[in-house]
Amino acid sequence: MSEEHAVPESLALEALHQRLAENSLGGHWQSRERSAKLKPWVWPWSAIYSCLMESGEVVKLGGIDDAAKRRTVQLVNPAITNLKATTRTIQMSIQLVKPGERAECHRHSAAALRFVAEGDGTGYTNVEGEEMLMEPGDLVLTPNWTWHDHYNPGKNNIVWLDVLDSHLSTYLDASFHENYGEGPAQPILKRDGYCRRGLSVVRPRTGNPAGRALPYTYKWGDALNALKETAAAGQVDPYNGVLLEYAHPLSGGPTMPTIGCWVQLIPPGATTKSQRHTSSTIYHVVQGEGVTSVGEKKAVRDNLNWGAKDCFFVPSWNWYQFTNKSSKEPAILFSVTDRPVLESLGLFREERD
Repeated sequence: MSEEHAVPESLALEALHQRLAENSLGGHWQSRERSAKLKPWVWPWSAIYSCLMESGEVVKLGGIDDAAKRRTVQLVNPAITNLKATTRTIQMSIQLVKPGERAECHRHSAAALRFVAEGDGTGYTNVEGEEMLMEPGDLVLTPNWTWHDHYNPGKNNIVWLDVLDSHLSTYLDASFHENYGEGPAQPILKRDGYCRRGLSVVRPRTGNPAGRALPYTYKWGDALNALKETAAAGQVDPYNGVLLEYAHPLSGGPTMPTIGCWVQLIPPGATTKSQRHTSSTIYHVVQGEGVTSVGEKKAVRDNLNWGAKDCFFVPSWNWYQFTNKSSKEPAILFSVTDRPVLESLGLFREERD
């Protein structure tokens, strides 16, 4: 991007600037504060997990009106620590619900999802009255303005990635929140699997004219099988390895209007080609170890080294590529992105080597 030449200073220009300021006005020619550029970053799981476990000892999970109504450790980009945010659109945090604990029921205008990192399958998220059991690798959707609560009746901790478009909804002045008024939890009206059965390829005639996001659970076994079968069929892309989208169960479009979810497999020893695009992406390493080379310029990049369960971030319009360090085992990455927002606004742009 080229730099603009400043308007030459003069007493008359200084006087004009004073008058503009007094009337809450500004001239196009005046400089303005630029937003900080987000930094490529990696959050080691060892640090995340140790802080999360410590929070389980010192932060008691509170009631719905308490600041600790959810116990999460938030991923913060170093460029925007003042916002305590991962990106300007999407927030990723890691949540802990200990045995016997309940995160009480509420709803909000921010869309949210959960990707399970640790659990024994006994705990669940209740979304609009449906019990959605949470096993490692499962993806549970809680679309905006849906009632949801979490409960762990088992003997082991449940840990998951919390992902919300809260920063986008706040920026658009469209952030609303409501607590459930009839107790800490909504009644369970539908048992686990109801959404998948009702939205399978053989299903009741279902309409969704607004194309809105729907409460849904994507099971990890299905995602893993799809990855392996696609790889075995030789459908490996030089830029992404095997890349699959968690599709909207009715439209086949993005997972949610504001958050796209993907899972990908980088074959053993592979290095992908470089690409960049106008969307921000946060990754969680399901298995394997590798390095992601990221930078605004092809020749000047940071190397983000990652291992199992680490999280890392690739900013918008940064060149990046993946390398799987293992010569024997594939690396598997789960990712969330604001790409659906960019595509819906006609602002998505992509460039490849």
